[in-house]
Amino acid sequence: MSAPQHALSVADCRTARELWTAIDRFCGWLQQSGGVSYDPYDVLGTRYGRWARRLYYRKNPLGTALTAPLIGMEVLCPQVRALFVRKQRYPTADAQLALAFLNLYEACQEQSADGVSQCDRSPVQWLDKARKLADELLGQSVSGYSGYCWGYPFDWQNVNGLMPKGTPHITATPYCYEVFTRLFDLTGEEHYLQVARSITTFVCDDLHDTPTGDGAAASSYTPHDHGKVVNASAYRAFVLFDAARRFDSEAYFTKAQRNLQFILQNQRSDGSWLYAIDNPPEAFIDHFHSCFVLKNLHKINRYLHNPEVARAVQYGYEFYRKNLFDGEDNPRSYAVAPRTEIVRLEMYNFAEAITLGTLLRHDVPGAFTFAGKLASRLIRDYQLPDGYWVTRVYRGGIRHSVPFLRWPQSQLFLALTNLLLATEPAGEMAN
Repeated sequence: MSAPQHALSVADCRTARELWTAIDRFCGWLQQSGGVSYDPYDVLGTRYGRWARRLYYRKNPLGTALTAPLIGMEVLCPQVRALFVRKQRYPTADAQLALAFLNLYEACQEQSADGVSQCDRSPVQWLDKARKLADELLGQSVSGYSGYCWGYPFDWQNVNGLMPKGTPHITATPYCYEVFTRLFDLTGEEHYLQVARSITTFVCDDLHDTPTGDGAAASSYTPHDHGKVVNASAYRAFVLFDAARRFDSEAYFTKAQRNLQFILQNQRSDGSWLYAIDNPPEAFIDHFHSCFVLKNLHKINRYLHNPEVARAVQYGYEFYRKNLFDGEDNPRSYAVAPRTEIVRLEMYNFAEAITLGTLLRHDVPGAFTFAGKLASRLIRDYQLPDGYWVTRVYRGGIRHSVPFLRWPQSQLFLALTNLLLATEPAGEMAN
């Protein structure tokens, strides 16, 4: 659905000016960065980091001692990572940056049509930037699978084991899918649609379905596991529902429906979802993964118009607002914070909260206004002079200000462009 046509109000213009100013400052920094950065998980992906994390997850006391220096480095001197790792490109970041540039392309077009332009660049410049990033994504795709797919360029040691670098997974690949489908929708160029078709083949054929109940199945995270991570199923269901519509495929629709039923059947009585099912170490409720589930359900329901899905989103958002923000409306990372939590504010949470509130602007009263307030706070309090944003704020007020593109700079940029496009006369952001 598209936002209704309307003339920009004075308040809309003021919001748009604030957003354009922040976006221009970020784009200046982004151009200087060359699209490469360090990452929160890069040091953890070194041989030492993998060893420490493996022992930690096995509850070996040595794991805590070995992990402590890594945590201390991240809090006190994150720049030290330059001695151990190098800057890289990240497919998730490139995809989200491309989606943001497509938002700006549409925003500039809408402003020109409305006669109220605050964009000082040609719309085509933003489109060209998105095209270049799409080309970058094709070069970063992981080979050896049924279609185009993407993962992380580092080894990721988690509670379930080691995910080697280059392992494709379902929380990165859908952003790339959206880049190519949106480029096709905006340009009509067939080769973008063919890439999207290839991506869908990977999503449908290379990920595993684990039956979980009546007509329900959980999607795996990668082609090499049989996990029951809720947001993974939400991402997959979105891609397959969208592809079923685009490519007229009953097979895609059937698999998507089973993943959707898994999500609906595992919504808890309070409206929340655990990160994963049947795995005690992953039985937590956190901020941005809750956003992932809610935003994918919303996007799915743009086409399904299913009352059950609409109720799940409404109920889930009610829990989210009550339990994942503090008394000052700052995002909380966990509904029940772990005893060792040292992060007071995670900017990734700000990004997903802004995007979610923007997406739900027609469905949840107050969601869009709240997203705008969060964006103003983000710009006012956490955008640095160079143009990028603080990464996180630790307890005690220590600010982590090394810019990681994959976490959270690309998400924040996308979130603000989502909000900007929704403020335009007829905008509808993808993410």
